[in-house]
Amino acid sequence: MSTNDYLTVKVQIGDKTRNVKMERGTSFENKSGIFNAEKDGQILKMTNYQFHIFKAVANNFKEDNSKDIILSKNDIDIAIKQYSKGGLGKDLGEFLGGGYRVHNPKAFKNENKISAYITNNNSKTSAVVCFKYGDFIESTDVQKTDSLSEDSTKQSGNVTVNSKFMNKNIIEHKAFKYKVKKGDTLVSIAKEYEVDTYQIIAANPQLKSGKDYKVNYRKNNVASLESSLTEGQTITIPARYSVKEGSVRNFSDLCKITGLSEGYIKDLLTVIEVKPSHPGKPDLTTYNDGYGTPTIGYGHTGKVDGKPLSLKKKITITETKALQILAEDLIKHEAMVIAYLGKDNYEKLPASVKATIVDVAYNKGIWDGFLNPNHNSCTSLIKSDLQKGDYASALCHTRRMHTPNRGLKRRNVYRFISGLTDLTPAKRDAAMKEMQPYYKSVLAVLKGAEKRYLQKAWENAKLGKTTGYRIQCSQKDRA
Repeated sequence: MSTNDYLTVKVQIGDKTRNVKMERGTSFENKSGIFNAEKDGQILKMTNYQFHIFKAVANNFKEDNSKDIILSKNDIDIAIKQYSKGGLGKDLGEFLGGGYRVHNPKAFKNENKISAYITNNNSKTSAVVCFKYGDFIESTDVQKTDSLSEDSTKQSGNVTVNSKFMNKNIIEHKAFKYKVKKGDTLVSIAKEYEVDTYQIIAANPQLKSGKDYKVNYRKNNVASLESSLTEGQTITIPARYSVKEGSVRNFSDLCKITGLSEGYIKDLLTVIEVKPSHPGKPDLTTYNDGYGTPTIGYGHTGKVDGKPLSLKKKITITETKALQILAEDLIKHEAMVIAYLGKDNYEKLPASVKATIVDVAYNKGIWDGFLNPNHNSCTSLIKSDLQKGDYASALCHTRRMHTPNRGLKRRNVYRFISGLTDLTPAKRDAAMKEMQPYYKSVLAVLKGAEKRYLQKAWENAKLGKTTGYRIQCSQKDRA
């Protein structure tokens, strides 16, 4: 290993400074993002307990028997191997003191990354720390800096806090280049990195429909995607988003982080098809969504703590964890909408219209929610309507999604009502007139409290009261 591959980094711990060496391309993440080793003399600020963890990882592999603290790619690889043998948490914990402990250590072999939550039971003085190495591409969305502190909202390296989204608890994992491996498909890559296939295609204009991929639309289900990728081919994995561990403790936190109103969030939760005996409440144990898909919390079907859900090996989470996952899911789907509409077009939308369009993506995705030609060709008009500023027409078109499920039909109406909030009275009345036949068709299949609450919501919407409706239905009412 050439000495040119190692960079001297000044670590500031309070009023003290320590010099360490980091191999070029290695990264350290604290509460505000990732510090990527790029040149000599960079400044990295961390707390004392974080520095102990840094030493623990850097201690794995000694370069030339050096007494210096040196973080290399080999160190991270060895830590990944320790995780596979169940020894990563023990190794990190041996360097901690002051009441700190290691919680939930993780390793991501395909991403050359390890992480762990280091805590002393005080969220203000606890944090997830992460080590990684890999190929990065620069972001043009944010200003670059050479230093990173606990309170900073700027970025250096591969993670940005507070870039496209305005809350400091949202972490942006920047786009990076990925070399296709044998057997990779767009679907498998999307699952691995928890990003939508549409976003990958949007980030890779060199991928052509009909040649590199084909979308198969179905009337009663989400679209499927076939792809033809070549081993060694380089594609861009787009930016991904996560929420700081422990930052979502209640509905108030959820609303602040997502930017959505509490009334809208509560509406959304009560119409998501979760456990019938607990309408609007998260199912904290893995369940079948009715179509064979492992689901948990508020309709989450992706990974939990980096592991895919399974109906064979069910897990149980806390209600706080369910809220954390919901916040990340809403942000991820907002990112999908931004990729679809373009950032400038999205930012021009009224808040209530944004929430409605994000809910379409949350409910059906981009392929099925906006591009499926089986939906009477109307969802394809949503984008052009939004670009023209015809928000009433766009809201009406969201009802066109084909669904035989009465709960999702009901959700279509509540979504529409919530979207009316920021429209003028004239636009609201015109949109409701157009939506009236669909509303009546949905009402005809509902019973009991479901029907009464929807009627009340519709009548109140006529008066301009378009947010904050909740459906409190017992199991009997849902029968």
